[in-house]
Amino acid sequence: MDGEGSMKKTELTGLTFRELRDWTTGEMGMRPYRAGQLFTWVHRRRVGSFDDMTDISLDARAQLDGRAKLTRLVTVNTLSAVDGTVKHCFVLDDDEHIESVLIPDEPRLTACLSTQVGCKCGCIFCQTGLAGFRRDLSAAEMVAQLYALQDFTDQRISNVVFMGMGEPLDNFRNLEDALSIISDDRGICIGARKITVSTIGLPGGIARLAGLEGQYGLAVSLHSAVPATRRKLVPASRALSLKELKHDLLLYNEMTGRRVTLEYCLISGLNDSISEAAALAGFCADIQCKINLLVYNPVKGMDLHRPGPAEVEKFMEYLYPRCQAVTLRRSRGSDIAAACGQLGASRMLPNR
Repeated sequence: MDGEGSMKKTELTGLTFRELRDWTTGEMGMRPYRAGQLFTWVHRRRVGSFDDMTDISLDARAQLDGRAKLTRLVTVNTLSAVDGTVKHCFVLDDDEHIESVLIPDEPRLTACLSTQVGCKCGCIFCQTGLAGFRRDLSAAEMVAQLYALQDFTDQRISNVVFMGMGEPLDNFRNLEDALSIISDDRGICIGARKITVSTIGLPGGIARLAGLEGQYGLAVSLHSAVPATRRKLVPASRALSLKELKHDLLLYNEMTGRRVTLEYCLISGLNDSISEAAALAGFCADIQCKINLLVYNPVKGMDLHRPGPAEVEKFMEYLYPRCQAVTLRRSRGSDIAAACGQLGASRMLPNR
């Protein structure tokens, strides 16, 4: 309820075109063409008010304003890194906070979006996990992050990665709607092949993602192919064994025809040994994949360390002749805590 005796308003920003059409013709009793008008105004022109929808009658706009709302996020903090990365902290309607990142890398401009307030996975190298889990984001809140980032820049956002706060496949229903809205050619129209979902791998989640209409990219936060090490680094990975995860990755290859990105954060003394590299090479031997290595980004309060350049080079040299593709991803925005594993430090602290 928005207030005593009032009806909760429908968040149009989070409705897929099909859902919007059903709501418009059903609950609102409007003609079918109205859904196309609304979708264009909300997702292509990204207006902030029904008053701005000038090809819709005043009476219809008044009806819409009484029954629906457009989700807009308020920025409470913006930080710019020396490499051009920009981190935004948004406040939500319930006073929770999330962070999203805009990453320039000519000719691409990538939006890194969050899917949850906090996270359940508890990865020991991740700031978001330290805060614990507070709630899922709605599809409208996911989409609104993208629109807020696009409004911040004159350059068109070309790519989207769901690699911010939270585990995307743990909020699959809302993620699915957000993916549909973002890739719809009637709206902001970022193609499915330019959208990547990152996950640790949850039971059934990868198959559900692969089964969607669009060929969305998949990045898996692997971090070790040794079961005991992976369980230590990613406690929630106990829900899906490495054998089961590999089965899911092969299924993704088969269903989409796309290769998987395996994300591997190198942490000194934990997963940067040659034996760990050998396990990784063995794990991905028959998977169509590329390996993205990244060096641990320090998180305040965690007694973990970055491996030195020599250790990183040895790890890569072992992998190169044995794996299809290996890259060392440079951290973006680490000086403003916007790099991998660093989101949530500014607001998402326990007992705040």
